[in-house]
Amino acid sequence: MRLRPQVRRLKAGLATGSRVVAVAATVTLAAGAVSWAAWVHVIPFVTGHEYFRLRSIRVACDNPEVPPGSLAQLGDLYDDSSLWQIDPPAVEQRLGEQSWVRSAQVSRSFPWKVSIDVARRHAVAATVSQGKVYLVDADGVLFQEIQPEHAPDLVYLTGWDEASPQAERASRLRALLAVLAEAGRRSYRVSELHMDAGAIVWMFPTDMRASVRIGPASRAAAAFDRLGVALVQLAPVVDQLRSIDVDYNDRVVVRGADDKFPTLVSARLDRPTEHPASAPAAAPPSEEAKRSNG
Repeated sequence: MRLRPQVRRLKAGLATGSRVVAVAATVTLAAGAVSWAAWVHVIPFVTGHEYFRLRSIRVACDNPEVPPGSLAQLGDLYDDSSLWQIDPPAVEQRLGEQSWVRSAQVSRSFPWKVSIDVARRHAVAATVSQGKVYLVDADGVLFQEIQPEHAPDLVYLTGWDEASPQAERASRLRALLAVLAEAGRRSYRVSELHMDAGAIVWMFPTDMRASVRIGPASRAAAAFDRLGVALVQLAPVVDQLRSIDVDYNDRVVVRGADDKFPTLVSARLDRPTEHPASAPAAAPPSEEAKRSNG
């Protein structure tokens, strides 16, 4: 049976196309093999070449107590290391494992330089937890244990760690920090902020003998408003006060050292409260007092 001319031409074209595809595939595979072989030899040559050896480490750190060389060692950076093999995120992670480090940024500058920028945590308060004294930063991180006799002149945050769940302890510590920030905005000088078992905040001012019952941390702003009004009226006798309770909606309750002091002072700010109008509870012993009494 004889094929028509059109069919014969089609079969011939298909055969030619198959040969072309086969040749192209062979050439592509050969080129890929050659490229891979070259790449396998080039990569070690480039990464190990002297031109890319680490020769300069620039360190910027706001902690004067930490030598720049120690930061390079903490980041596992050494002279003659290949810049190609230095992984900036890994170095940042190693530096971030130091409790005093708030942030770390590492970058490479080819062919031979690495830059390190480290910011430390700054203490805004001290705290007592499990019988030990720590520095605390604004984020609520306990980043350095210190000896009580060497503690800097900072506000003490106490009582927050008596809660059971870890999350609750962290929440209470952040709440105390928020109250401390509010007191700072009002220019109150604070020796200690204490949170009792009921999550009530007590403030022990530096320049007053009286303890101040702030109430829940969420209502601290209103409490400080009432305290400001009350202190204007109480200024002549403030040294005779033993406690000031500002956790009321329209008044401040005070207690004198001899219990013969007027107990109610008007502070008409019309703030909501759940606290009944009664004599203030006795303030819990402050951590400062505990340390003073041994």
